[in-house]
Amino acid sequence: MELGCGDGLLTEQLRDRGVDPITIDRMPPTAGTIAAVVGDAIELPLCREQIDLVVAGNLLRQMWPLPEGAPVPDGWRDALAPAGCLYVFEDEPLSEPPAARHYRDLQAFLARLLPETRRPLLPLATFRRACAGSPGAAGWSFGLVDNGWPVDRQDVLVWLARPDLCAGQEAARLVAAIAADGCSYGRFWWARWSGEDLPR
Repeated sequence: MELGCGDGLLTEQLRDRGVDPITIDRMPPTAGTIAAVVGDAIELPLCREQIDLVVAGNLLRQMWPLPEGAPVPDGWRDALAPAGCLYVFEDEPLSEPPAARHYRDLQAFLARLLPETRRPLLPLATFRRACAGSPGAAGWSFGLVDNGWPVDRQDVLVWLARPDLCAGQEAARLVAAIAADGCSYGRFWWARWSGEDLPR
């Protein structure tokens, strides 16, 4: 099951690796998603303990912080079959190279400009602290990976130039920086939870 599937970029990667997920998004296909199920990722419209793999890419930050400091919504782990696992992926670019810094700055800018639909990037260190204080903490493992997925510089520049954004000087600075150096995801972190990893 892929939560917050959006336009299906991660879904394609999963299918290339032999996984054909149930795709869930709160926005319907008429809004540009590939959702097979329209629903809320917090209140999953599925039965408990039936899913072998739950994947959430760049979704968790849109919900952060969660009630009681939980690392993920309870329903994500509740949906897992006894031997199932949960993967969370989130972008976390460094300040170098400049193209990665521009992506990081772009995300921070969008979170300030559009707080109702965009949230700031979620650092791995912040997520790990939430995991450490949660039930099943020993079931988590983590890692950082370079993200070579291409960013279409021209698409970003066109989007930033939209007149309805009324974004001003900060957008102009980002446009100039991205036009000069490009834009790159830089890296992402992953977190995996499985009850199978817990001591018995």
